[in-house]
Amino acid sequence: MNMRNLIVFSLLSLFMGLFLVLAFSLAGSGGVPQSMGVNNSFGEIKIKRMVAPDFSLDLYDDREIRLSELRGNVVVLDFWSSWCSPCRKEAAVLAEVYLEYRDKGVVFLGISIWDRDEDALAHIEEFDVQYPSGPDSKGEILVEYGVTGIPEKVFIDQRGNKVRKFTGPSTKDELVAILDDMLGSGY
Repeated sequence: MNMRNLIVFSLLSLFMGLFLVLAFSLAGSGGVPQSMGVNNSFGEIKIKRMVAPDFSLDLYDDREIRLSELRGNVVVLDFWSSWCSPCRKEAAVLAEVYLEYRDKGVVFLGISIWDRDEDALAHIEEFDVQYPSGPDSKGEILVEYGVTGIPEKVFIDQRGNKVRKFTGPSTKDELVAILDDMLGSGY
């Protein structure tokens, strides 16, 4: 085999190997990754208290919401995806806590990432999620908030400051404790 053929063969082999790795990682998922980005370590991530970056989100119900319009409320940003097992584990908990706190100055905002709209809408219906939710189609919000996996929740105080961030699914008791603390001027 001459040098030219060896180079061509090597490049083709490399390309085919990469293609097979990609194909197997997406097999059976319809092209949606099944584990990429799912948080495997759970708990609080220490963050610097700072003004939460403003953004606008097109919601699944054809409305638009701007984070700055929610100032004066405690805001819970929930980054999730329908194919994420930990996200599914906590979806009913978030929906329940939202119903308990929506009249107490707490706003939940679901931000779907790495998902198809039809799958996200099915997830919202399956878990009876009544808080506003929409897709971060361009990935700009997740980058701005430093989201490295899902589920992640960012808690924003009444003055618009990011104060806490959690990875992994939360329990009802954990969410209630955080929200009660934030509402009781613990921040």
